[in-house]
Amino acid sequence: MWDWTRRISFPADRSVSLDWGAELWKWDTTLYDSVPAITEVLRRNGRDFDDDSVLADVTSTLIFDVVDAAGGVEGAFVRLEASLAEAQAILGRLSSTNRETDGAHLGGASVEDAWYALEEMLTWARTLDDRLQRESLKKREGYRNQGLVPALAEGQLRGAAVNARARLRQSAFGEARFLAGLNLHMQSSQSGTKLGLVREGRVVLRFPDRVTQAVSHRFQLTYRDGRDGEAFARTLMAAVERFMEDLIQALTMYGPERFKQPQPAPLA
Repeated sequence: MWDWTRRISFPADRSVSLDWGAELWKWDTTLYDSVPAITEVLRRNGRDFDDDSVLADVTSTLIFDVVDAAGGVEGAFVRLEASLAEAQAILGRLSSTNRETDGAHLGGASVEDAWYALEEMLTWARTLDDRLQRESLKKREGYRNQGLVPALAEGQLRGAAVNARARLRQSAFGEARFLAGLNLHMQSSQSGTKLGLVREGRVVLRFPDRVTQAVSHRFQLTYRDGRDGEAFARTLMAAVERFMEDLIQALTMYGPERFKQPQPAPLA
């Protein structure tokens, strides 16, 4: 996350950060459902404002809001890996005394932490998708989709962002949205105590078969394919990393020309 932030904030070939410039955005106050709330607060605080200043407030954090959510996925993944490493060490000590064998289950704080970290990854993935594009809470008032992608001005940057988001949603990320919906609104995917399954000497987080639609109850989940939650988490993390690379590359290539620094003249 810090690397993404650095590359956006301090690009090598520009005089300003990659999120700077009104040209990046659809510059129209009627498009953003946050405008009424912003203007109400500004009036209440006695601050002067106009359409340009309000639009600057609306758009100034859209890119870093996405970075923040991607960083949430990353942070949860780091905690997942650390917790599983601890659980694996515990299994190693238990196995040396033949107290654990394949097919058994391992409990304890490290396994619970791993499960919570995996569920947190799903939640942050859902958050990332919402910050990229979401239905307006005020759609009855005529507002259209909100988020980074709808806010981008028509052009090559927006086209690249649309394509990057589509690739992201076709990956494990799309499945994560459905599982996040179950976790956020209904229940955990596992009932009872959170356990790890011992499989070939490894602690495995038993993960459901591929999910292709919204889940209303965990009874809908099946476990025929023997999937591993850690493997899913790695695939999800890789998809988020690819998306962030695509986004930063698009910002670098298609940002406002006026901010590009001239290339140094070649030595004679």
